[in-house]
Amino acid sequence: MSFQNSLKFLQSNKEFKQFKAKNKSAFLFSAFFALNSKLEIETQQLDYLLGKNQVATFLINENNIEQKNDEINPTSKLSALNENIKIDIDKVIKLIEKEVKKRSLTEFDVNKVFVVLQKLNEQQMWNVTCLLSSLKILRMHIDCFSGKVLESKEESIADFLSFQKGNKGSKK
Repeated sequence: MSFQNSLKFLQSNKEFKQFKAKNKSAFLFSAFFALNSKLEIETQQLDYLLGKNQVATFLINENNIEQKNDEINPTSKLSALNENIKIDIDKVIKLIEKEVKKRSLTEFDVNKVFVVLQKLNEQQMWNVTCLLSSLKILRMHIDCFSGKVLESKEESIADFLSFQKGNKGSKK
């Protein structure tokens, strides 16, 4: 299911319509897809901001929708997504495959892929994180309107973990 199909499926749902009637100011700020090693969608979720620290997450399966409400502590202001994107998840998957091939990675190198439609610094994009079997991470930023790969880089998981560990010790 694509982002657009997931969104239409959700918006046509009776419970979602009741949710929107009750939460008129709620807006879509994130779409999340988890892909398996074959780049097939395993998980789809759409996130709506309810208030400053409240989010409603809609987990979408082919036959049903599950809603969970949660508290969040965003580090920056969250803003509504433009739902009329031109590059959907199917094209993102093709761009991931192209990048994997370009970097001479094989299908066995990709373990899991997380794809998030979000705004970073007010630019809406697909934020892609591929977990590789070589203990590396392939990160990509893809413009969701043009399909242009804005950034693509490999990082070591070990570097990421030591960076995270270093940040934990610097709490104020």
